[in-house]
Amino acid sequence: MRLWVKLAFLILLITACGRPASAWTYGDTLTVIWKPLPNLPTILRPGDVLTVWAHTSSGAAGWNASLRLGSLTYPLVSTNAVWDASLGWWVLSFQVPFIIHEELYDLTLGCSTCAPDTSRHSVKVVPAFKSDFCFAQISDTHVPSHLTSSDNGFSTSDTTGMADFDAVIEDLNLIHPEFILHTGDLVNEGELEEYLSMYEMGRAQAMIFRLRDPLYLVSGNHDIGGWTPTPPPAGTSRKNWWRYFGWPCLASPPAGFPYHSQVYSFDYGPLHCVGMEGYNNSGSYDNYLPAIYGANSMTAEEMNWLAADVLTVPQGHGKLAFIHYDFSNQFTNPGALSLDGVIWGHNHGVAEGNRAAQPFNLGLQSVIYSGSGAGGRAFRVFWYTAMDGVITPGPMHHSGGTSGTPADSLTVSWGAANNGTRSRNSATITNRFGEPWPAARLVFYLVDHDSLYAATGGSVTDVIRQSGVAAVYVSCPVGASSVLTVSVVPTASALDVPPGTPEAVRLDPPSPNPFRPAAGHLGVRFTLPAPDRISVRVYDLSGREIATLFAGDAAPGEHTLEWDGALARGGAARPGVYLVRLATSSGERRAKIALLR
Repeated sequence: MRLWVKLAFLILLITACGRPASAWTYGDTLTVIWKPLPNLPTILRPGDVLTVWAHTSSGAAGWNASLRLGSLTYPLVSTNAVWDASLGWWVLSFQVPFIIHEELYDLTLGCSTCAPDTSRHSVKVVPAFKSDFCFAQISDTHVPSHLTSSDNGFSTSDTTGMADFDAVIEDLNLIHPEFILHTGDLVNEGELEEYLSMYEMGRAQAMIFRLRDPLYLVSGNHDIGGWTPTPPPAGTSRKNWWRYFGWPCLASPPAGFPYHSQVYSFDYGPLHCVGMEGYNNSGSYDNYLPAIYGANSMTAEEMNWLAADVLTVPQGHGKLAFIHYDFSNQFTNPGALSLDGVIWGHNHGVAEGNRAAQPFNLGLQSVIYSGSGAGGRAFRVFWYTAMDGVITPGPMHHSGGTSGTPADSLTVSWGAANNGTRSRNSATITNRFGEPWPAARLVFYLVDHDSLYAATGGSVTDVIRQSGVAAVYVSCPVGASSVLTVSVVPTASALDVPPGTPEAVRLDPPSPNPFRPAAGHLGVRFTLPAPDRISVRVYDLSGREIATLFAGDAAPGEHTLEWDGALARGGAARPGVYLVRLATSSGERRAKIALLR
C-alpha cells in the first residue's frame, strides 16, 4: 500500500474513533519468566517441583522465587538451576510448600543480576489431581470487538467482545472447572497492539486475569495473522503475540526447541492435553514467511512434533488436542493421530457435533456475539473419568443475554454486598442449564473476626484471611435446572476455644510405620486447636485419592482414626508408599506411610 494511502486511512480512523489513544496501554509483556505464563500455566500439588524458564544472561545467580496471592507470600525452595545452552535460557526448579492454600497464584522470580519479574495467574496449587473432574473450552473471544479496523462502523471505543467474555467468565468462575482451554482468536486483530493504540492483547490479558481457574491458550488466525490492506506489515500480529503469549525465540528457534510454532502439552493427572497453533497464512491474509509457516496450519513441523509427543503418553491416559481450526483437514480422523478427541473453534455458528463419538471431533461456537442469532457467549464443559479413561463432552451452553437463551442462564444473587464488610452472607444460584455442576464453588468475602465458619447448601473447604477480610471458599454442587441457596455464618471465635487446647494443628506420625494390615490397623492421630471442618484422606504418590478416613466437622482436641488398608472403591491397597493428608481451614499436614503385605 502506498504511503499516502496508509496515512489517509490512519487519519480517517483516528477521526472516527470515540476513545482517546491514551485510554489503553500495554499489558504485562514478557521479560524474565518465559514459563509458566498466564496463558500457559502449570498445575501442581504441595511438595511438587515447579519448573521455570528464565530468559536472562548465562551469568545470572542467586535465584529466588515465591508464590503470591494478594498479601500472602510463599517462598519457594530452589532445588536446581541450570543454564541450558541448547535453549539459550535458564531452567530452574523450585519446590512448592507442603502447607499452602488451594488457589491460582502469581509467580515472582528474581536473581542477583536481574530485576524481579512476576507471571500472574500462572501456578495453580491443588491438594491432589482428581480422578473424576471437569474442564471447560471457550473460543473466539475477539477482544475487544467484532468489527475489524477496515469495517464500516469500526470504533476504538467498541468493547462488546469484552462484555461477552465477562458473561462467560462469571459462569466459569462459579462452575469451577479444573482448567479452561481457549481455542484461539483471543483478540480480533493482533496487528493492532500499537496501531490506533488499541492494545488488544494487553486488554485480553487483563480479561484472563479475571478467571479463577487456569487457562491454556492457543493462537488463531486473528491472533497471529492480518489483512494485507491494513497498514501494519505482515508478521506484526505474530510478533505481538510472541511478546505476550509466545516466545520471541520462535522467530529463530534454538536447537533445544527447534520449532517456529508455539506447540506445547500438559498433563492433569491421567489426562494429556496438546495445544497447537492454527492460522491462515496465504493470499490476502498475512502471507508472512510462507516457506516457514506454510499456507495454512498445521505445518509438517507441528505434525511431526505431535506424533512424537503422543508417543510419550502412558497407555490408558486420555489424549486431547485443542486447536483453533483444521484449515488443511489434518485432524479429520483423530484416532489415526492416537488422539481421543480434537476440539476447535473458528466457526462462530458451528452446529452441535456428534458428542457420542469416540474419538470425537467437536467445534464450539464463539464467545463474542455477532448478532446473527448463532453463537455468542458459548462454552462447553467436558467430563473425564480416570477409571475408564473416557473424555465425555457436554453440550454447548450460552451465558445469558444471547438470542434463544434465557437471560443470565446461570446467576448468583447475593443477599448482601459480597465485599468483606459483613460477618455473614447468603447467595442464591439459579441454574437454567440442563446440566449439573458438581464442582461449583462460591467465595464469600466476610469481615475477619478470627471466626470459624459453617455453610448451609454447601461445605466450607478453605478460609484465606488477608487484610481484615476472610475469603470463605464453599463447595456447593448445583443440580441441573435448579435453584440453590447457600449461606455462610460464623460458628465460633478464637476466643471461644476451651482453655488448654493446643495453639496449632498437629498431625502425629502415623503408627505403626511401616504398616501391615494383616497385623492391625494404622493409627492416625491429630490435634485441632478449635472446632473446624476437616478431612483426613489417603493418597497414592500419583496424587490419586484412595481412601477417606474422615470428612466433616470436628471438635477441638486430640482425635485418632484408623485405616485397615482398604480402598474407597473396594479391595485392598497394594504395597507401596502413601500419603496421609489432614486438611483444615488453616492449611494442611501430610505424613508418608509405607504399606506392606
